[in-house]
Amino acid sequence: MYIALSIMLVAAMFTLFACGYYVGVIKEKYGKNWLHAVPITIAILMFNIIWALLEMAKDSRWQ
Repeated sequence: MYIALSIMLVAAMFTLFACGYYVGVIKEKYGKNWLHAVPITIAILMFNIIWALLEMAKDSRWQ
């Protein structure tokens, strides 16, 4: 189970990094507009998933 949690954590962190990258691309290409909302929302959800995975990893059932 440790491997599965680690893979999900790495995938969530990669998605979080990609969202930050795409916010920069959107800002550079289109300027400041409502398109920032999509990657930022996904990044907030990924942060919550990472936090939940770390909390689940602390429980002895997931070890």
